[in-house]
Amino acid sequence: MRVSGPGQPVHLLLDVVDLLNELHISYAVVGALAVAFHGVPRSTNDGDAIIWLKQTENSGRGLTERLEAAGYHAELRAGDPDDPIIGAIAIQDEHLNRMDLLLGIRGMDLAADERSVSGNLFGASVRFAGAEDLIAMKVFAGGPSDIDDVQGILHVSGQSVDRELLSRLARQYGIDVKSQLDGILKNLGDVR
Repeated sequence: MRVSGPGQPVHLLLDVVDLLNELHISYAVVGALAVAFHGVPRSTNDGDAIIWLKQTENSGRGLTERLEAAGYHAELRAGDPDDPIIGAIAIQDEHLNRMDLLLGIRGMDLAADERSVSGNLFGASVRFAGAEDLIAMKVFAGGPSDIDDVQGILHVSGQSVDRELLSRLARQYGIDVKSQLDGILKNLGDVR
């Protein structure tokens, strides 16, 4: 285990990723850590990853039990009908480090796991959500910090973002998300 005390949510995420790899569960880091990978770093008090259980022998309940057996406090939560997050496993270690494993996001493209990219996080190889999936997800979330994150990603990684794919992914979240993305791109001077 990498965690040795409080204030180490990234270490907790890496420890949980080890367990996911052991169980052959596909995942992608999302949230502030993925934004830092693709764009502009910002502080965070937790780690977030989305997981795909459908092609495994694991369930949300089974994974929660496995996390508890590994010494974590883990709570399986279902999203409300109008919540964009289908469900999540909230994880906390003995030092009060926290992270969430998202069980799905309404409107997220089914092939998002195939577009995740390998990267380095504190010397460990992890999978990050692809830039296009992360941008579309952040526009869908729609909070002020989410929009700032999108602008940072586009500023840093914008040249490598597949605009056609991004447009299609945003449209899957709804016409309002696609319109908001178009407005962000226009404000950044992106006329493609």
